Amino acid sequence: MNDARGLEFSWKNPINHPQCPHGPTLLFGRYVKDEVEKFYACSACRDRKLCRFYLKYGQELSKSQKRMWELENKKYTRHYVHRELYIRFNKLKLEPAKNRHYCHSCEKLIFNSEKDKHMDHEITENLTDYQLHHPTKLLKPLENPKKEAQYLFSKKSTEDIINMLLKLEAKQILCIGTPRIHEYIIEHHTDRMSSLLLDFDERFHNFFGPLEYCWYNIFNHHFFNKNAVNVFKDFLTQNEGKDTYLICDPPFGGRLEPISYTIKTISDLHRKLNGRIYNDNFFLKIIFISPYFMEHIMKEKSNPPQETGGLRNLKMSDYKVDYDNHPLFISEKRGRKQGSSVRIFTNIPLNLLELPSSDGYKFCQDCEKWISSENKHCKKCKECTSKDGQTYKHCDICKRCVKPTWKHCRICKRCMLEKHTCGPIPNIVGRCFNCDKLGHTKKECPNFTEVGIETYVKKRKADCKLETSSIKKSKIRPSKNFIVKRKAVIVDKKKILKLKKKILKNKKS
Repeated sequence: MNDARGLEFSWKNPINHPQCPHGPTLLFGRYVKDEVEKFYACSACRDRKLCRFYLKYGQELSKSQKRMWELENKKYTRHYVHRELYIRFNKLKLEPAKNRHYCHSCEKLIFNSEKDKHMDHEITENLTDYQLHHPTKLLKPLENPKKEAQYLFSKKSTEDIINMLLKLEAKQILCIGTPRIHEYIIEHHTDRMSSLLLDFDERFHNFFGPLEYCWYNIFNHHFFNKNAVNVFKDFLTQNEGKDTYLICDPPFGGRLEPISYTIKTISDLHRKLNGRIYNDNFFLKIIFISPYFMEHIMKEKSNPPQETGGLRNLKMSDYKVDYDNHPLFISEKRGRKQGSSVRIFTNIPLNLLELPSSDGYKFCQDCEKWISSENKHCKKCKECTSKDGQTYKHCDICKRCVKPTWKHCRICKRCMLEKHTCGPIPNIVGRCFNCDKLGHTKKECPNFTEVGIETYVKKRKADCKLETSSIKKSKIRPSKNFIVKRKAVIVDKKKILKLKKKILKNKKS
């Protein structure tokens, strides 16, 4: 389990865990009255309504439950017989465009003679050759943020990433959740590189062959088709494993810990299958797509401290990744002022990852890496410090660079937005603002003084009083957040008494 409080992930191979239709479940833990309650839940769905599998750790499924889940698993996969669907695809290609259609309701390609069976369905008619070979232009992006929200690279980002790979002389590209990269390689560069798509979107069965696409769940490294495992292993051994690149664009709402475990598993397998020792020349090169503000979580939470590999050691590039169908992750006028917030994280030396100079990217001789136009080298920090697309400024008091909209606050003793409420920053990853250690928050810190926690509780009590008065005046029911807050104050009072006893003991000793 991880150190930080909240929902936690068990860093173990899930292969022997109970299975739901989406493959082996993951073992999670949550704190209930200072004790960790472990349970198994679906790896792919972050909403119990989408996949209702739940089993407490230590318990076993009954015979009837096992039978039920086995039937669910078969029901989920039986619609997609990859070989048959690919034969249908090739037959359809021989037909003229007027006879080629795609039924979005049934999620399958259909001939003109079959249209009568799909009368009330949503159909795209007269498919061109371009549509057949570019399913991401034909299929509607999946939009469920609790399961498989699908955002697709823009044409510009696709071309830029491919050009980076060509300059790196990449030979094998393992595309995890990056169908646009896979399509582009098949269309333009089959003579220079090969590609294998691993994706959770089962609709790709209709367009790519069994040697081009595997139905895959990144959160538990699960292949829905057993034969796909051999295809995957064969791909990793092409060219004796040399110049193999993994490019991954995961669901941004998903937990990073299981993704990190999967990437470590693939890296270890790549080394094992090729019988090589990792060194500066031979290793699985990783390009991982994620928003820049996830950098600290990747370094602190993606792996346990004792584990190497995974996402922990990846470094962030300045390249801004744009998407066609996301309003924020785009650098054009309709997007963020500072451009897309999505970046490339990689284990490739950043001096080798050449970014397009036509977009203002330049090479910093001091940092030995390619940087964005707004990123300026700070002589005091001795690095290019910008993260979010703005030019950062150096604060001599904090001794670090900060966002240009921030100003040093004497009360908070750090740089903050000019208009802000003084006090501790909300603790997201479980890092203590008192001793700067993971595993507890400031109010739970064993090094916290009696005076400090009393001040904190007084502030919480004052907040509760204000909220109580506003509730009475407006005559509305108290919110769940308010009830939780009021209970927390009572708990804090008990903690003060415990701390007082500890302080008295320490004084006596």
